[in-house]
Amino acid sequence: SVILSDMCPSVSGITTKDAALSAELGMRALDLAVGCAASPHPVGDQGERHLNDSNSDPDENGVLKPGGHLVIKLLESEDVKEFSQICKPLFRKASWLRPKATRSSSREIYLICQD
Repeated sequence: SVILSDMCPSVSGITTKDAALSAELGMRALDLAVGCAASPHPVGDQGERHLNDSNSDPDENGVLKPGGHLVIKLLESEDVKEFSQICKPLFRKASWLRPKATRSSSREIYLICQD
């Protein structure tokens, strides 16, 4: 199971605005994939999160199957650093990729989350 988010906002040329919009789209993709696991929310009595509770709302768990992968395109900025911090506990591996085919002037970067 893979979710590939190749979304990008209409670029205005205002770096901070474009980066913020890109981060918002990236967060929406992450929320779709893992649901509330990406957002701070209440934990159980023992401190565990109930992500696989069969009685929970499907939106709460997201649509990505266990062991699935998520790829998110973002515009490089200070805001994207927090994506790694959010994704690392949710996936076995979270790493950044800037494809060789990307133009040198482009700020596009991909966050690849595995398992």
